Amino acid sequence: MENLYYNGACPSCAAFRGEAAQGFTFDQEVLKQALKTVYRQDFSPTTDIEEHLFDETFATFGRAIDEGYGKPTPGAANEDFYNELRHNAAVFSAFKVHRLQNDIAAQLMDEDGQLKPFERFAEDVRPMLDHQVERWLRTEYDTAVIRAHQAADWRRYMEQAHILPNLRWLPTTSVKPDIVHREFWSIGLTLPVDHPFWSAHRPGDRWNCHCSLEATDDDPTPGHEIPKTTPQNKPAPGLDNNPGTDAKLFSDTHPYVAHAYKGAKKAVEKFIREKFPDKASVKVEPKHDEPKSYAARTKEIKKAAAPLKEEVFANKRFKKDIRITGRGIKEWLNQPHEHYAHKNELLLHMGDVMKKAKYMGYGKDKHDPSVKAHLFEVKILGDKSWIIARELKPGRVEIHSISDSPRILDIIEKPTS
Repeated sequence: MENLYYNGACPSCAAFRGEAAQGFTFDQEVLKQALKTVYRQDFSPTTDIEEHLFDETFATFGRAIDEGYGKPTPGAANEDFYNELRHNAAVFSAFKVHRLQNDIAAQLMDEDGQLKPFERFAEDVRPMLDHQVERWLRTEYDTAVIRAHQAADWRRYMEQAHILPNLRWLPTTSVKPDIVHREFWSIGLTLPVDHPFWSAHRPGDRWNCHCSLEATDDDPTPGHEIPKTTPQNKPAPGLDNNPGTDAKLFSDTHPYVAHAYKGAKKAVEKFIREKFPDKASVKVEPKHDEPKSYAARTKEIKKAAAPLKEEVFANKRFKKDIRITGRGIKEWLNQPHEHYAHKNELLLHMGDVMKKAKYMGYGKDKHDPSVKAHLFEVKILGDKSWIIARELKPGRVEIHSISDSPRILDIIEKPTS
């Protein structure tokens, strides 16, 4: 790990190093807080993830995604892929933090096996923090910006394939091109978008690579001229995937994941699950052949949801307060749905649900045309559903129900921009 990003670097593209890094920042106060957390005896570097370090690391990759891929407007066609990029970046961030916190914890004891005074401990880990944050994370940020941009390019190439079916490897803009990617761009390698070659090689498969592609309708390179994969030109570990297809800026062959410390996988899974909970998690799955067995859970939810009648919910794109009544709770629980049990559990997280829901617009309520029906999009187990909120009078908006039928969108007369 000491030579991480050096042996696998792309010297031909080294001139690009630092251009993307102009947007790289890391709060030093976060590092100080992390040291205090690791120093505490109630923190386990094996089973926990230090949250301050995670938040700052994830924010770093979030900025890289926004810079390289672009932040879509709410409701845009590429919003789901953008969210996948962020989710996978969160997982990678957690693996990175797990390694970092364990390396920090390894410096807790002195040569006699005694806990060091905090000041000495903090001083001893400083060189390692400079290495892993100032160098490694900066390189990861640079590469994340580049690969996020390449992911956006690849999505566009796939969309345009019926017009421009081939891709050409363009010459690097580096002032010091090397032999590795030269063998591809020097022959103007041109192949169909879906050619297997692109699964093995593409710009961005080496650290800080500054090569690029262009879509074209020119004839492809003959098969006998296509360079073969060799140990010398294979992608660097962690970059052997296509972020434009799997939404991962770094693959699972990256050393943080492939050579993670003991306990990392379980710690990351637990942390991500708790940090980004599924708001539709279900306690009891319905048994369709035993409907009475789920009736008890429905009663529990109805009782637990009663305090919601006193709450006011907000959505940043919807400028009015939102409430729910006892009638709305009953209607929600009675509403048929593809994910019936999960839909019901969602009710208990209504504040978070409405905060994160996508406001779609409004139209006339199908039961009373004089009433506006506002629609909010959410996902349950990956499938879209729409919360219906009725504006009974100006300023009084109440949650009425939820639907899993996309036909509900037909009522929208004024969609959001």
